[in-house]
Amino acid sequence: MDIRTGALKFNVRQIAKPQISAILPIRMGVRHDRLSLMPLTGSGVLDGLDYLDYLEHLDSLDGDKIACYHGLVERSRNAPLDGSASPDVESTGADRVRGRGRGGNFLAIDRTAWERLWEVETGNRLNLVTAFIVLLAGTGSDHQLSKWSAKACEQHTGMGKPRAKVAIDELIQHGFVAHTERSTKLYPQYRLPPIPLDSDPIFLPVALVTGIETEASMLRRVRETGDALLLRMLVDLYGLVQLDATFGVPIAALSQTPPEGYPARKVFEIGVHSVWALRLSGGSKTAKGDWATHHRIESRSNDGAWGNFWSRVAMLEQVGAIWYEAWIFDSEDPDAEPLFPVDFAALYGQVEGDDAYQLTRTMLDAAANLSEERNDLLNRYALDMLVTLAQHRRAPGIRGVARMRIEADTPGRRLSYYKRRTQIETYEAGFTQIALDALRGNYNRPMNTATPQ
Repeated sequence: MDIRTGALKFNVRQIAKPQISAILPIRMGVRHDRLSLMPLTGSGVLDGLDYLDYLEHLDSLDGDKIACYHGLVERSRNAPLDGSASPDVESTGADRVRGRGRGGNFLAIDRTAWERLWEVETGNRLNLVTAFIVLLAGTGSDHQLSKWSAKACEQHTGMGKPRAKVAIDELIQHGFVAHTERSTKLYPQYRLPPIPLDSDPIFLPVALVTGIETEASMLRRVRETGDALLLRMLVDLYGLVQLDATFGVPIAALSQTPPEGYPARKVFEIGVHSVWALRLSGGSKTAKGDWATHHRIESRSNDGAWGNFWSRVAMLEQVGAIWYEAWIFDSEDPDAEPLFPVDFAALYGQVEGDDAYQLTRTMLDAAANLSEERNDLLNRYALDMLVTLAQHRRAPGIRGVARMRIEADTPGRRLSYYKRRTQIETYEAGFTQIALDALRGNYNRPMNTATPQ
């Protein structure tokens, strides 16, 4: 089966083998100040083939977020909601029962409905929003028909059935959900309004609600804090995730920044190469955007006005909802292009690591070879990443990209990981070339950073 996206063409089997680690990982388990890769339980490349045919209509990576919703909904838009279809409910076309079937491992929230959830009158905002997300997690491939109800709220979030029923009744009252014709008191069934196909929904992983293996779900942990705005922050961050190689929050919206006294410093030049020192440890965080203003309070001091905001960011870090991955960018600007991820554990000479670790080791080896055994020079920058780039390039930057620990397993995410892997392979080959050239005394061949076609 061929998947096409613009000029890019590759085969599913080619992805499933050499690129599987680049497509499927989510982040779990603390290691130093970062998280290690672990595959998403119950998800794989072949699981999603029933909705990957949308790619033939995709012109660029920028359209993935909308297209992945289109591909799931179009085939079931005109299918019946009851059992009048043929017995083969998993078939395609008109015989498919809308809302039935496993669907994807993600759910979609319309941004207009999301904003309205925070405006309607309610006795308990946290329960109202939590119940809405739980009902959405129980929908099928069209994100509309759900058989999850108060029992699911209790099972996955710890919300007692009496409180869950009140929250669901409020959702019905405000028009967020409605009972279907086949709904009964014993077996409730709900229909959620369709998401417009021209909208840009927020994608959440179902595992955010159900949890992974035996651990408590992230939604349960957030609800246990009793802070409704913490839940808003979490979902808003999912809505900010961009479909580039980082698959993270834009660095202008939230990121770790270098210490003020340690901008990018040029260590030395040799031949066509420049070696730069970049430091991230000891820095701070920065945030900006409309999403952050929901947490600002009136205060005479700037620290007081944003105190609640940073407390919530810290809480999401504490419960494991977000983490930060160090990335090298082509400049220090907020709209800089991401080049490749780095792993600071490589500075301490560990033997094993993931693809980012291996790339970092190769990058440091290239800088060491170019230094011509000037150990005193390298020791001066023991806490820094030494990045070798062509002399014509501007000063690079380093940021800690905010990532979601549990990621929505959308087709757009898979393409982002494919792009990530491609960039890692490109720069690892480039640094290997520089290191070997340096051993031969050749310093005049610049790194080739062109992406293979």
